[in-house]
Order: sequence, then C-alpha cells, then structure tokens
Amino acid sequence: MARILSHVGDERFGPNTAEVEAFLERLRRLTPDEWDRVKDAAPALGAIPDLEVSQSPEYFKALEAATRVAKSEVFRGSESAFFDAMRTAQLVADASAFQPATRPEPAGSAVVDERLPPDAEADAIIRIMSTAYEEESWRCVMSACMVAAGALVVRKALPAKEFTILFTPFATR
Repeated sequence: MARILSHVGDERFGPNTAEVEAFLERLRRLTPDEWDRVKDAAPALGAIPDLEVSQSPEYFKALEAATRVAKSEVFRGSESAFFDAMRTAQLVADASAFQPATRPEPAGSAVVDERLPPDAEADAIIRIMSTAYEEESWRCVMSACMVAAGALVVRKALPAKEFTILFTPFATR
C-alpha cells in the first residue's frame, strides 16, 4: 500500500506508529465473535447523523476533540497521520470476512417477485431487511475501527477520558 506521508518516514502514524500498526494487525485477526462484540459496543453511526449524535453525545464530543488535536499539528504531520490511520483501518476492516459483502447471500434474497406466494414474499422481505440491518451494523463497526485508529494516533495528546470513550468498542473484556 502506498504511503500518504512521505515526510514521516518510518513513523507513518507519528509517535504512536507501533501502537497503531499493532491495532491494525489486531483488526486483521479478529474472529467473528470478536467482530460481533465490536458491533455490539460500537455507537450508532449511520444515515441519520442528528439521531446518532443525540444517542451518543460523549462519543461525538470525544471524536471532535481527537480531530481538533490532530488538526492542531500536535506533532509534524499529525492531521495526515490521523486520517491515514482512519483510512487504513477502513481498508483493513473492509477486507474482513465479517464484512457483509464478503458473506454469501441466499439466492433470490435481493429480489421480491410479485408472483411469490405470501409466505415466500414475506421471507424475501425479511431477508432484504436483514441484509440492510447487517450493512448498517457493518457501517457502525467500520466507523468504530476508523475512529479507534485515529484516536491511537493522537493518544498522547488526547485526554484519557476521550481516548477511552473512542476506544471502548475494542476494549478487551
């Protein structure tokens, strides 16, 4: 993968490069059960931003704080490193077998045929709704991965409470 930060050299993600890279490696090795735990712990991030912010205000305040810290050039290239870590986490998570697009979908689950008997039509609608739910849940998981990676980049400059909030979906239980 090409590096976005040529001036950072071996410290692609700044002073916390080793910690960010360890986190990315952890993402690559998560089991389906671990992905489920992340999904359950991740705050809602989806199609209705105002609703998500109202449901998880502390999370979004912490994310705003982390973004501000990154943009303040807390270290040379901190903003680029922050967004590079987030993008890399997205790519790593997207390659996961947990991602809904990589799982087999039952034949005919995307189409509701008008000629189906009522029971079969209901089953088809349930499959479509289930797929939509899985995709929305996956967006929350992917966002949690991205935010946690970004938080690791600025961890040393971010208040501990904000970091803890942003990293909660990945806290070991």
